[in-house]
Amino acid sequence: MFSGFLESRESVARLLIGNSLRKYFERWSFVRNLLWMMEAAVFGAFLGLARLLPADRASAFGRRVMMWVGPRLDKHRIFKRNFRLAFPRNNEAEIEALATAAWGGAGGLLAEYAHLRDICVTQADTRLLIASVGDVPVLSDPARPTIFVSAHLANWEICAGGVRKAGIPVTAVYTPLQNPWLDRILMGQRRHLGCRLLPRDESMRSLIRELAKGRSIGLIMDQRVDSGVPIPFFGIDKFTTLVPARLALRHGYDLVPVRTERLDGARFRVTFHSPILPDDPAADEIEKATQMSRRINLLFEEWIRGRPEDWFCSKRRWPKDAQPGSGYDTVTEGTPQSPDVNS
Repeated sequence: MFSGFLESRESVARLLIGNSLRKYFERWSFVRNLLWMMEAAVFGAFLGLARLLPADRASAFGRRVMMWVGPRLDKHRIFKRNFRLAFPRNNEAEIEALATAAWGGAGGLLAEYAHLRDICVTQADTRLLIASVGDVPVLSDPARPTIFVSAHLANWEICAGGVRKAGIPVTAVYTPLQNPWLDRILMGQRRHLGCRLLPRDESMRSLIRELAKGRSIGLIMDQRVDSGVPIPFFGIDKFTTLVPARLALRHGYDLVPVRTERLDGARFRVTFHSPILPDDPAADEIEKATQMSRRINLLFEEWIRGRPEDWFCSKRRWPKDAQPGSGYDTVTEGTPQSPDVNS
């Protein structure tokens, strides 16, 4: 959870220069550094412009920019493939519309980096709403270490701000960017989230130490993890990590899903759900972790079906030879979201 939009170790520059020039990017460090500097300069200028605008207008500006740019990038075909597999009953025009809308959401997120202080600190009372579904023990006992899991929905970075607004000390796992200049820019903005940041490549012991200190941790887990186990996601087996569930089971922590929804402009709702439990308490650890991860996948499906245009799926979620599963009702952009219970 709370990893950055540019979480891939493949930089944005590599997406833009195309396959024909990548060999030079790999071979010559000065070319790579030049592209990284250009990338950071472009993004820095984009943030500077977004900062001149009010938060809502900046978000809308970013959305318009990426709805134009995104469909022209190679990644657009991955968006469309993921949406085709998730919603096999949608026609090609609807898939294109969903993919384009998803790029728009990503553009809003990028522009909102310039306003994280407004969203999470100075205007948090009106821009960041907290809600809950069911009994969530950590909300009444913020010192209770908890493992939070979420998906790449709306502005998922805001999850950290929502957890912190609820008074819960949290350490968010993130993926450092390959581009050090760009990484420095993003980390400077993320300080307003109010959380501690732990690089993804840190050992599991680091996570356990954070929990032992009384801090909760946050992880994103809707990606495909090749070292995981096949668990259905939209009726198709996706390699899914068992790490959050096993960590919760082994050390007695709650596993709590957290959803971020965009209400309008740069306003969000962060909803805490009841802890995930195994179906069979008598099963062994691996089976219980698999059952819990299956429940999480089902919950993520529900969230995505409600607001598919909010799902940022720029990486393959299923194997290359995956075929549509059992299928769901046709979903188009703007499908009404299911109501949540406000705390």
